[in-house]
Amino acid sequence: MIILIFIGLMGMGIKYCKSCKKPMRPTDTHCKSCGKEYKNSPVIIVAIAAVIIAIGVAAYFLISNKDSGAVAKQEIPVKQEQSPWKYLSDRDPISGATTYAAITQFVNYDTRQPVEGNFTLACNGHRDTDLIIAITSSVPVSTDGFDSIGPTGRYTVKVDDNPPIHGVTSMATHNTVLVLTQDQSEKIIPQLSEAKKILVQVSNVSDQLVDYEADLTGASKTIAKLRGDCFPTPKSGV
Repeated sequence: MIILIFIGLMGMGIKYCKSCKKPMRPTDTHCKSCGKEYKNSPVIIVAIAAVIIAIGVAAYFLISNKDSGAVAKQEIPVKQEQSPWKYLSDRDPISGATTYAAITQFVNYDTRQPVEGNFTLACNGHRDTDLIIAITSSVPVSTDGFDSIGPTGRYTVKVDDNPPIHGVTSMATHNTVLVLTQDQSEKIIPQLSEAKKILVQVSNVSDQLVDYEADLTGASKTIAKLRGDCFPTPKSGV
């Protein structure tokens, strides 16, 4: 299209030889028919140069607009933040109570590899007054003593840069699950909402320390959902 416009503009500038009346191009210095010599007018040269520049500028903007239009039409993928939490619920067929739990998987702090262990927030509206914490270790935890329920084990929890929290609590499932009490859980849960990670340390049966780390991204929404499902707000008048 631009080439056709250029040819048309050049055609509009045709001149004729004063000697033989034959057509000549505006830039010709000699008539090709009779050989008469001519000097190009500066006005003509400037006009042609202006036309060429104008065509170049028009071509540049046409190409630029085409490219920008193509970019504008491209779909830019939006990175979705993936939650590390897995949400579960289970209904007891005898009591009818439903337990809700949110689990985030541990990685071994030293190797950075995922392990068969996790940090769990759970609630049971039939029994609990708020959320409780359970820590699942990938290896059996060293027995510290015994209470009315069974063996107990030691743990240390550190949320982000907060001071470490130590405790001793009941263990279950072959000494791999430590279930914190309501009071023990209440010391940790307030620190979770805006936290990024949690570190958990236990001792295995050989009394060697084992360190775990879990991603806490989205803990605030997870806690709110758990409390909303397990302890729904009573309807007005109930």
